[in-house]
Amino acid sequence: MRGLFAGCGAAAVIACLAAFSAALAEADSGVVSRDDIAKQLVFSRSRGLQPQAAAAPTPRIRLSAIQFEFNSDRLTVNGRTQLSELADALQMPVLQGFSFAVVGHTDSVGSEDYNRALSLRRARSVKRALLAAGVKTGRLVEIGLGEAYPLAGHAGEDARNRRVAVVNLGTGAVVAGTTATTGLSSSSMTIDNEQRRGRALLIGIDRYEHVSQLTGTVNDAHAMRAWISAHPGFGDGDIRMLLDGEATRDNILRSIEEWLIAGTRPGDDVFLYFSGHGSQQHDDNDDEADRLDETLVPVDATIDANGAPRGMISDDEVAALMARLAGRRVHFVIDACHSGTGDRLATVGTESWRYVKTPHGPNGAPLRIAGTRKRASAPTSKTGGPEAFMSTKDTGMSGLDLTVWAAVQADQKALVDEEAPESEPGSVFTRRLLSGTRDGRADADRNGIVTRAELHEWLLQESEAYCGRHPHRCGRGLTPQLHADAGGLERAAFPSGSVSPSARPAASATKDILVRRAERLVASGEEGVKLAIEPGAKLPVGSFVDIVVESDRDGQLVLLDIDPSGRMVQIFPNRFSTEAGVAARIRAGEALRLPGDSAAFRFSVEPPVGEGMLMALVVEESLPLAGLASRHKDLAVIARPDAYLVELGEAVRMADNGTWAQATRDYEVVAGR
Repeated sequence: MRGLFAGCGAAAVIACLAAFSAALAEADSGVVSRDDIAKQLVFSRSRGLQPQAAAAPTPRIRLSAIQFEFNSDRLTVNGRTQLSELADALQMPVLQGFSFAVVGHTDSVGSEDYNRALSLRRARSVKRALLAAGVKTGRLVEIGLGEAYPLAGHAGEDARNRRVAVVNLGTGAVVAGTTATTGLSSSSMTIDNEQRRGRALLIGIDRYEHVSQLTGTVNDAHAMRAWISAHPGFGDGDIRMLLDGEATRDNILRSIEEWLIAGTRPGDDVFLYFSGHGSQQHDDNDDEADRLDETLVPVDATIDANGAPRGMISDDEVAALMARLAGRRVHFVIDACHSGTGDRLATVGTESWRYVKTPHGPNGAPLRIAGTRKRASAPTSKTGGPEAFMSTKDTGMSGLDLTVWAAVQADQKALVDEEAPESEPGSVFTRRLLSGTRDGRADADRNGIVTRAELHEWLLQESEAYCGRHPHRCGRGLTPQLHADAGGLERAAFPSGSVSPSARPAASATKDILVRRAERLVASGEEGVKLAIEPGAKLPVGSFVDIVVESDRDGQLVLLDIDPSGRMVQIFPNRFSTEAGVAARIRAGEALRLPGDSAAFRFSVEPPVGEGMLMALVVEESLPLAGLASRHKDLAVIARPDAYLVELGEAVRMADNGTWAQATRDYEVVAGR
């Protein structure tokens, strides 16, 4: 793993917490004027921008007039009027130098996951309206907190919890995170990008009707939705999902036809994702060198009397549909096997079919390919190189702005990830694609842009490393495929517009913004927590360190870090500490050494060199904090650090007794031992 501490990857520190413990500023149910909004959101002269005591509130306002249509992110007439006042206020001279969080909340009616997604869509709707009114995109970050933070004194189902709050984050541009320039998760797009529309179709199938079941594909589809929906071009109703029983052959083909082709126009972004079984069938038009068409297996595929699957969707059928998307920018991600012959199962053991995305009978028996016999040599396409489900060089694909990512080549099998947590199953390919783009780990030159070349190289390295750890599963290996003509390899892997590196804050600037925000919002006098890095604050690359925390109170402990490149990571609790049974709590008066005697993980020091900051946060009791820490224990770079700062502040504010303490420590990573 990359980054500073603990094989984590880049690291993370925040310190925006004390300020968010203040009570929410209430507004009337009517429209609040721009002048009154500005009075609520501006810092007082007495406090200025100096370090503040924990009791000092961060300027914030709840605008109850911002309302939406039922179960939608579409603003009401009254809501649009209020947003006009808000936009005017944010552009007043007294607020010009500040950036802001737009925070969406819901009531508790409906599922927790649905409400969180709905609140984020509504916050994005507010952000889009503000951008359209002239507020600069680098000043805004949108956050959806769902039902987790009801108003004090109000039941969760109370309609007054359906609200939008605006929080002043202080000076400096919004920190977009390392994935901003990958496109689909950017919060700092140019005006051109804000106007671009998007449509996505995401397909995930675990529960097949007639062939072997899978694990994690539906979870993968949800993870992809969360990533795609972070892009402003994908608003309410722009993402369609076909999961399990919905993903029939007819529904898939009809959705591509009606949703993606008829529902978009030239200039739009189109995203198609399939996670499920892949197979092969006899090639009827002789366009395949191995005489086999690659196929996607819908949920209602059947098995004929000869043991061959029927009712699949061939690459030729999909290619004919893709050819009708001329003028759009199309991204097609296929996480499925591209061959399904049974003779390869012997190379990976009798139980392998449970981990492989190629269909088998319900009892695990391999299926046949009817009407053909596979050649002994490895398949190659007529254009040379490994064959895949679809290539930009296929008939009808020439000239399209089409990028195809596929989990494996034609003679390999895509795999379910044995290393994924039981609670969050997924595939080897999709999990690493998201890690490389969303979390920025594929950004080899650390310029804030994950290019096609960087992502493909990252996927190849990660897939090879996985096979090295699980040779009994990999058989012929894992070789992720990239097919793209337009734009070249240095184009952003998943662009949503023309993104210029110069439009993104440099790593050092990103770090400075976060640290400045931390210094302003965190209490200047640190009491209650002591934090030390051993053997010292100068950390040679390749060395190992311990972190020692002491607290004057019992409580939940969270360790965060901002590494020298400005990347944020929660380093404790983490998935290794959780698996080892290390409690994420600290006892009053006792020094907690991490990792201590646990052999489950170590904190290692890795590039880049430079100055970073570590932070320890102790909260006596906060269920929201426990849930938030659990979501970030995967050691991944936190893609939207400003949003994370705000949610941490809300979690601290919701502590049962309102007591918490924290400490920060600077360190320097140096070359050599």
